[in-house]
Amino acid sequence: MTIARLGTLVTTHWLRDQLLALTAGSKKRPLRVLDASASPDPQVDGYKEFYMESHIPEAVYFSLHGLCPASPTSLHKYPIPDSNRFQDYVEGLGICNNTHVVTYDRSNTAFALKTWWLFRLFGHEKVSVLDGGFRKWLLDGYDVTVEVPKVERKSFQSTYISGLVRHFEDMQKNLTSKAEQVVDSRTPQVFFTSDDLQPGGHIPGACNIPYSTLFEDKGTFKPPQELKKLFDAENIDLGKPLVATCQTAMTACGIAAAAHLLGKEMVPVYNGAFREWSQRAEPHQIVTD
Repeated sequence: MTIARLGTLVTTHWLRDQLLALTAGSKKRPLRVLDASASPDPQVDGYKEFYMESHIPEAVYFSLHGLCPASPTSLHKYPIPDSNRFQDYVEGLGICNNTHVVTYDRSNTAFALKTWWLFRLFGHEKVSVLDGGFRKWLLDGYDVTVEVPKVERKSFQSTYISGLVRHFEDMQKNLTSKAEQVVDSRTPQVFFTSDDLQPGGHIPGACNIPYSTLFEDKGTFKPPQELKKLFDAENIDLGKPLVATCQTAMTACGIAAAAHLLGKEMVPVYNGAFREWSQRAEPHQIVTD
């Protein structure tokens, strides 16, 4: 598909060519590839289980669980780190403010999209998601490796962009003001009803665009015109403010990225998501029909 902007998606073909140029010494713009592959279970060692099994050449491992550890009492699956912690972590990955970061994972791109959102939250716009992720890289027959590249620590200055995140109190106020359209990326089943694994229902007034509908069969994002139809079908006006949510603030980042592909720069994510809302909101503030 056509890349709307450098800051949203890059293709596997583009990344392969950039890595070849890097190897040949003709690559001038700093590039850092991040393998964000992980399991929803924080006890699973993503570095050992995924990254060291094989990864894209020159990629280093980005641990979302390591950067955003949740305490046993936290209602946030992935708490937002403070600026100093984020800055120190990415500096250790050899990233500076001029580095073009490309992130991918080997599942359904959710961890890569969360990484994309985090970099933008801390003011780094030079960040892209590898369209189709590791699966597409393998389908295209490109090389993989188990070698870990040497990384030189860089200097990174973060700038927290508060407009890209929403908290419980913001979502409460929005119930009255209706200033922002709420888009929920969970499955229709969970959007309406609970099951044995997680609470169901949704925030009053929320629209539903299931995460899986954003993608083609091979895991790449649908073309912009098809993404636009998804928003139109829910009567979502991309010319007006909107906020993305889901169960744990992971797949909501896919809604933010889809809107970004369509030219909407600022789409905040409710980081507490329904995991927090279901435990803090009043019963009448959870819709189940």
